[in-house]
Amino acid sequence: MDEDLVGYLLKSLDPDEHRAVEACLEAHPGIRAKLDLLERALTPLAADAEELSPPPGLALGTLARIAEYKCRPLPPAPRPSRSQFISPGWLRIRRVDFLVAAGLLVLVGGLALPALMQAWHTQQRISCQNNLRTAWSALVNYSDQKPDRSFPMVEAQGPRSVAGSFLPLLHDAGVLNDSVRVACPARGEWPKPNASVADLESAFQQGGEKFSQLAQSLSGGYGYTLGYCEGPTLVGLHANDPDTLPIMADLPAGSGNSPNHDYTGQNVLYIGGNVRWCTRRTVGQAGDDIYVNKHNLLRAGEGRADTVFGPGDACPSERK
Repeated sequence: MDEDLVGYLLKSLDPDEHRAVEACLEAHPGIRAKLDLLERALTPLAADAEELSPPPGLALGTLARIAEYKCRPLPPAPRPSRSQFISPGWLRIRRVDFLVAAGLLVLVGGLALPALMQAWHTQQRISCQNNLRTAWSALVNYSDQKPDRSFPMVEAQGPRSVAGSFLPLLHDAGVLNDSVRVACPARGEWPKPNASVADLESAFQQGGEKFSQLAQSLSGGYGYTLGYCEGPTLVGLHANDPDTLPIMADLPAGSGNSPNHDYTGQNVLYIGGNVRWCTRRTVGQAGDDIYVNKHNLLRAGEGRADTVFGPGDACPSERK
């Protein structure tokens, strides 16, 4: 939340994030007090906001000094004597220099490698976020075709009773962008999703391993919402639900964070289109665990605020 407050003060948030922070400030006076503290802490930065102008003639004077330095006469270098090249002492010094240089290279390499690895992980997270935003565009285009603005829904029974069924629904609706991939870039390249609802229904009729294999491969490296229960009724998400409600995220894990990013966290896509990197699983509404429901089960949620993301073959309820 602190990074969102800083972005709010610096006016660097997108409109949806800005509105979300304002709503949070109205609802939580304690956060408003934290915002005031951050604003006072950032006040000294205003002193650096004024852009300094260089003194007149600085560029011309600098060039003149460089020209003067380059054109100055240099004394001839002394000719080295032969003894300098064959002295045992010189050889010993060169060995020491070599060892020092080798030690410095090892030290620099040890310091640089973690930084390079961190940069690589950051790039993978950003690529994953861009992929999720592209998937979000497909979800929104699908909902625009529906009178109730519903997103693809995982059904209680039948061929569409697996989390990965949302992709065949998007495929048949013709809203999948060519750049959409069902795998997080950190997990390697996966083909573009091209399974149709007919493919899903055919595999369901064959049953057994055929349907299980197709279901597992549908959503690849991502988890999709299993919906939630209102009494006995299973309900899916809609575009008019709160923007802060999660709808999709990196592949869920049995415990801990997502394996897509070495269990350090996961990217989470919200209905409003915002994608956030989260180092905890409890990032649903009111601190909800996004990978299990309130009963700690990989099943549909108990109420709209109980988000549950399932892999491709996850079902919202027990099969009958």
